[in-house]
Amino acid sequence: MRHILALSLACLISLGAFAQQVIRGTVRDSVTKAPIPGATIRVVNGSGGVTTNEKGEFELKVPANAELRISSIGFETILVPARKISVVPIMLRTSATLLQSSVVVGYGSQQRRQLTNSISSLSSQKLAPENNIVSDVGKALQGRIPGVFVASTSGAPGNTPNIQIRGIQSVRPENGTPLIVIDGLIMEGSGISLNSINPQDIESIDVLKDAASAAIYGARGSTGVIIITTKKGKQGQKPAFSVNAYTGFNNVPTSRRMLNTQEYESAFRDARNNRIADIDKQLTDPSLTPLQITALQNQRNTWKSQLDALQMADRSNDWIDRVKNKRAPVNNIQASMSGGGDKNNYYMSLGRYSEEASIGTGQFERYTGKIDITQQVNRWLKLNGNINISQAANKNFSYPLVSAFNLRPDTPEEPTVLPDGSLGYYVGRQQHPLGEMRENRNKRRTLTYFGNLSAEVQLHRTLQFRSVFSANKYNVYGTDYQSPFGYLGSFNKGYVKASGADNFNYNFDNYLTYTNRWKKLGVTATAGYAFYSLEQTAFGYELNGFPRVDGITGPAAGAAYGSVFAISSLNGNVQETSEAYFGRVGFDWDGKYMLNASLRTDGSSKLDASHRYAWFPSVSAGWDLARENFLQSVSKIDFLKLRASYGISGNIRPLQNFSTIDVMTATTYLGDAALKMRDIIGFPDLRWEETKQVDAGIDVGLFKNRVNLTVDYYNKTTDGLLSNRFIPWEFGAQTIPFNVGSIRNAGFDMELSVSSRRNAAFTWKVETNMNLNRNQVISLADSAVNYGAFVFGGPMSKARVGQSVGSVEVYNALGVDPQTGDMIYEDRNKDGIYNNKDYVTVPIACPKFTGGTNLTFGYANFTLEALFSYVVGTKVYDYYEQTLRNYDMDFYGVMPNKFNIVTERWRKPGDVASVPRAIVGPHGAGKATDWNYRPSTQFVYDASYLRLRNLSLAYNVPAKLLEKADIKRCRIYASAQNVFTVTKYIGFDPEAASTTGIVSTNLPNARAMVIGVDLSF
Repeated sequence: MRHILALSLACLISLGAFAQQVIRGTVRDSVTKAPIPGATIRVVNGSGGVTTNEKGEFELKVPANAELRISSIGFETILVPARKISVVPIMLRTSATLLQSSVVVGYGSQQRRQLTNSISSLSSQKLAPENNIVSDVGKALQGRIPGVFVASTSGAPGNTPNIQIRGIQSVRPENGTPLIVIDGLIMEGSGISLNSINPQDIESIDVLKDAASAAIYGARGSTGVIIITTKKGKQGQKPAFSVNAYTGFNNVPTSRRMLNTQEYESAFRDARNNRIADIDKQLTDPSLTPLQITALQNQRNTWKSQLDALQMADRSNDWIDRVKNKRAPVNNIQASMSGGGDKNNYYMSLGRYSEEASIGTGQFERYTGKIDITQQVNRWLKLNGNINISQAANKNFSYPLVSAFNLRPDTPEEPTVLPDGSLGYYVGRQQHPLGEMRENRNKRRTLTYFGNLSAEVQLHRTLQFRSVFSANKYNVYGTDYQSPFGYLGSFNKGYVKASGADNFNYNFDNYLTYTNRWKKLGVTATAGYAFYSLEQTAFGYELNGFPRVDGITGPAAGAAYGSVFAISSLNGNVQETSEAYFGRVGFDWDGKYMLNASLRTDGSSKLDASHRYAWFPSVSAGWDLARENFLQSVSKIDFLKLRASYGISGNIRPLQNFSTIDVMTATTYLGDAALKMRDIIGFPDLRWEETKQVDAGIDVGLFKNRVNLTVDYYNKTTDGLLSNRFIPWEFGAQTIPFNVGSIRNAGFDMELSVSSRRNAAFTWKVETNMNLNRNQVISLADSAVNYGAFVFGGPMSKARVGQSVGSVEVYNALGVDPQTGDMIYEDRNKDGIYNNKDYVTVPIACPKFTGGTNLTFGYANFTLEALFSYVVGTKVYDYYEQTLRNYDMDFYGVMPNKFNIVTERWRKPGDVASVPRAIVGPHGAGKATDWNYRPSTQFVYDASYLRLRNLSLAYNVPAKLLEKADIKRCRIYASAQNVFTVTKYIGFDPEAASTTGIVSTNLPNARAMVIGVDLSF
């Protein structure tokens, strides 16, 4: 009997375990206690599941011992036993992971979890001053976003960097930059500078990298889109006042130096003695004619007379060191106030940034102001208006670095001043760097107003209409005055150039957004119209002939106008208008399966009417595997999404206005005004550049989102590249605009973050990203096209089929001949003649890998953060290294100084050296005066580097110490920018090269050190 009772009891228990029960519960936000509609409740290892209603309530039939998985977009997923559901409300904590954040996608926003495109984001925290001692937001992107390559090509204060997204997509380096959109305002061309916006006014930056996300911007998005969203106040927030300020200094650490006096004299004498020795050897040849013998003897006498005439003073100055400003001040302060009531919010700020040149003289100074106001007029209408004002000034700049390179080391410390007050010369006509630094009466002022007005109309709970008018007024005025007492002004009795621009651009966007959900099916659709206008007006003049009177600094005392050609080059007016119709629709099923598509058509006044319009479609899809039943029980996987996209986007920015028609320019003929054809003829058959891009990616979140990984593969081809073709002079011009060919970029983006457990005593986070890109020119109308400006005496940067853009064509240097000391070049066609047929193509502008790693450590109230950035596989051509290998006299009888690498030159037969001998006159296998310093691979350097971009240490003052002063937050920090660089490059800065990869007069980037405070009240 007891066995029967025990068996019966076991069966009852078993049946109870499998019995179904109905549970009811409520899901709320743990912070606001507000209900969370649309939250998903699923049975772990089961098939049941429901979503909460508008009140956050749900009802579900489950087994008695079931465990439920509760999730909602923007909140952390939790597991709860079913028996606890009806006891208390379920509280979800806001998720800290980036995967749950909102992302701006162009004419709208999406939750990152639902994205099917490749979009990377940067929050305002990463733009904080202690993490970025920079003047503009572009530099703040360095090393932080995969696929976004940022290079500060010059260390001049206020200089904006070069930005490329997923490789170079143009055969004109200046046209490969991404489209910038600030609060819906399209910023491009000479309409604005990134320096016009204060980085501290930015709330977030979203980078649209694939064509499916950028195609919504159609004809302007093929090079990628950077969407900047500025700060706003929050409804229901008490007024908050914040101040952030830092002060410190910049300096340029350099290891490269010029020859001292002893080394200079040694190089001078070696160059002439080596040539004399060559001549003596040649004179032993019995086959020489009397004329040849006389010519050689005259050369020898010339070199001997130069040796005899050389006199070096007993002093030696390091002129690179002398032109440095070793403690160039850098200061920043910004004050802001924000808040809001029940139906409105506001944000306003004022800021000032100032930076002095760390080489030469000059100052960049910027004042910014911003006001943003939002008002909920009634339940169906919301209005917003904001305006940003920025005034920036570059003044008193002089860059005497070239003079510091050339100047003899025994030149006196102070420049020579003649009795009449004008600057004199020590030897020849070498300009004294300190004298140049006195002649710095120049100023460039930029005044920018930009903002927008918008209205949002809620037509229905599912349908919203938004109308936005965004505008930008950009004024520039600059003067450059050269006194008749100075080096440059002495040639034409003083000189002044005044020039400016008055630009206005606006875009008017109107679009509808529909959002609805039927049980498991969610739909979002956008459709609209956009109009864009840009008008640019340039003006200017040149004057000369100033009286030799101290104190004159402006044009009022000028006696004569400059060249008539300056008038036509400085003055002009152009206008571009365009319009677009666009639409986008997105579907998701149960939050697991996502499909998006967009279509846009653009028309531009830059093109002929027959080719004015083009279509730009895209499609993308995603699959959230983590929401599938077979992964619900895998607690370690919080997020797992596969996505893929394809799209076509365009680019019209490389095309100049009037490129499709012939234009006349001003000139004179026999003293009268006249017109002539410009050097570019019009071509009406021009078409859009089009970029087709495939992207496939995976997003992963593990271990309660402590580990997040994103990997993307992309392949994009740009067809119809816009550039110029050279044409015969018979056409009356030099070039014609043309769709010259195609280019491909393919590679991988990777982004990984790993962090410590929440609320740990010691916290840490590692964020790293990497981009691998391969660039190749696929086709060209000609065998090659020029890439960038020509550098006299240096190599021409080319784009050639089968090579990457930014390649240089040079001789292949095989090293220094140990017996003669001269360079050996490869005779590629074996004809015994060294010319351009022997050139090799060397890629120098395209890195193979780029990326960065950010380390954050926190303990108690201290935070230590370090950002490393790196570039691997890139090369630069050192043009100045090449020119300073010339040991001849200049036009005024002085040998320019040399970099100290020439101390490693070949001296005698048998020496194994990397630097050829010092010599003047014809030499080497080609018997040419430039044989040892011809454009060749000997001046191509590996410019890979690892740089500690930023290092900051911050301390949060405990709240108890701040209560009496009614201060909410006080953060004290010390920060350093460009702390150190690990590189094989022997020059100043591997980053400071032109976009073509050629180093000439690029100023190195400075190291900054500041201390600051961040206060909130």
